[in-house]
Amino acid sequence: MAIRFLPATVLALSLAIILPARAFLPGELVRATRGEMLQFQGVNVVPSSKGQEFTVLQHDAARGVVFVPFIKADGTMIAVTVPPDALEAAPRDGWLDLLSGVEAFRAGQGEVAKQYIARAAQDEKYKALAAALAPRLQAALASRSATALQTLRDAAAQLETVGYLSLALAIDEGTDRLGGATAPPTKVNRDELKKKVAISTRAVARTRQAVAMRCLNNADQEIRIGLEAEPARPELKAFQVKVQKDLEEANQKCADADRMRKLPKGAPHALTALEMGLKICVDLPALLALKKDMAGAFEEKTAPPVTAAFLTAAGGGNPTTLAEGHMLYTNRCTECHDLELLDSRTVASWQKAVSGMAKRAGVNADQQQRIIDYIAAAQKVVEKSPGE
Repeated sequence: MAIRFLPATVLALSLAIILPARAFLPGELVRATRGEMLQFQGVNVVPSSKGQEFTVLQHDAARGVVFVPFIKADGTMIAVTVPPDALEAAPRDGWLDLLSGVEAFRAGQGEVAKQYIARAAQDEKYKALAAALAPRLQAALASRSATALQTLRDAAAQLETVGYLSLALAIDEGTDRLGGATAPPTKVNRDELKKKVAISTRAVARTRQAVAMRCLNNADQEIRIGLEAEPARPELKAFQVKVQKDLEEANQKCADADRMRKLPKGAPHALTALEMGLKICVDLPALLALKKDMAGAFEEKTAPPVTAAFLTAAGGGNPTTLAEGHMLYTNRCTECHDLELLDSRTVASWQKAVSGMAKRAGVNADQQQRIIDYIAAAQKVVEKSPGE
């Protein structure tokens, strides 16, 4: 008898019905599988980008949302929501497993700690550290003897010395829980350690958020603050390498734009370089200063206002409709990102992009069409504008 296979779309739908929805646990690191607007109490706050990582605060299955932290410009943290189907578990590495393991130990979850640390030992980079910690933690959990607990105090002090303050704090506090009043005295300055770990942990969260929003100048500052508090924090060191590389590229684009704008008919090329730089980093002071300096030329190539000259160059059109499209484009679309050069896409590509972002921006079908009508007309204007 011939075997018949279901089409992929039907199979995916069938599995979605059969399999239970993924539940995300508090403290779990997740990442966005698509761009999605983060909301606070049902109101749009800021868009997230595909690949952006979050730490789960709570998964409210009944309401169909996952709460994740968002740090506002004034430093306060709020719990914003993301649809669970827009998230997936983030890839783990040895450091995350190691950190989760010692945090589980602190919480008294011995078996969980053992599993995480065993997994960390499979990462070549953290194999030696995991192998050194595992027997000490297991011995303390098994016997709670003074010798075993003293070994953990020594381990915490050693970890602090080499810069792994997060591990040191978790192990030292876990030793308190195991030994109680009979635990050997700590060898670390607990209050100071807590303060530094809080700073580095906050820096990780703020850096992750800044990188996702392409605010690399801000990310660089947060990384420096975090590493000053916890010098060996792996997440921050990994971010530092990437952010420094991207900042160098953004600075080079800025230098290219500044050089090209001084050349005869170099303005269009300068604007392209400026746009490319802003796509890498939106808060680089040099790029922002150059954008301000070239504001008139930038507006002409990204969102020219609807004037009599505009209508002539566009070959006509309804002034009211085009003006509304311009207003929507310059106000609603910029809630999520900077404006792009109008000639960077075809009209068909613009239509696809606007349609894809409409839900996040709260733009209905009629408004989408007005934006596209404006962009199509504006492209004609840009094509006819002088190259200076």
